Amino acid sequence: MNIPIDKNRKWIAGLHESIDRLGEDLKAAIMKPVGKTCASDLLRLCEEHLGREVATVEDLIEGWNILREGRQLKGNWEIDGDTIRGTFHECGCPLVRSGMIDLHPVQCYCSQGMMETVFARVAKQPLKVSIIRSFGRGDGVCEFLIRPRHPDHQYFRGLRTSADTMHNS
Repeated sequence: MNIPIDKNRKWIAGLHESIDRLGEDLKAAIMKPVGKTCASDLLRLCEEHLGREVATVEDLIEGWNILREGRQLKGNWEIDGDTIRGTFHECGCPLVRSGMIDLHPVQCYCSQGMMETVFARVAKQPLKVSIIRSFGRGDGVCEFLIRPRHPDHQYFRGLRTSADTMHNS
């Protein structure tokens, strides 16, 4: 059976609208696990573009930035002290970019879940991903912050910041 893409898109849009009627905690509880399914694909793509295994958060950021640049997606990840900041000038979700689904605010939780999973896997500890701004919520940019889940944890101490990377290049 071959269902037309427009029918799929309408069905998913209806699902998004139904999820959007829920409270923020429930929206996140539904959508974040969905994003986890993309984490392995993203990690594999980062390794392919990096040309080696992703062993550190720095490797992940470098590979992800190379991947985005290769796809001509504006924006990147940067490390600043104990914070990783992702600022993107277009939605990076492959389902949205392909036209398979329409961008919807609940979709941002999916991205958040994917980022939490991939960064935590590489860092070998849970990290907190905050959605600061997003296209799905009407902003002109997507911005995510990633920090240690516990404020007193110094996981990022010793990582090269974006400024260090520029000076060492």
